[in-house]
Amino acid sequence: MARREDESQLDNDTGTKNDLSSVLTQRCGREYEIRVKGQLAGDWSDWLDGLQMTALACGDTVLSGTIVDQAALMGILNKLNRLNVTLLSLRQTACPKT
Repeated sequence: MARREDESQLDNDTGTKNDLSSVLTQRCGREYEIRVKGQLAGDWSDWLDGLQMTALACGDTVLSGTIVDQAALMGILNKLNRLNVTLLSLRQTACPKT
């Protein structure tokens, strides 16, 4: 098991050190809200990485939840694209605490 020497960690891509809060953010993810046109059935939630799905009265659907990183976010957006779903908005709903 690897041992951590201090609360900072070396970024392999840039060779710089990341502070503990940014490392935790990368591991825990961030909260997002994705609004799409039309109603999606709730059984798509598992395929969309467990995002919570809320049907709105206007006929749109809001997907919300934690997305671990930008690659996972792109994966979800690609899945929605393959479903031919129109993306109305995407926003980060909560900033990580530092």
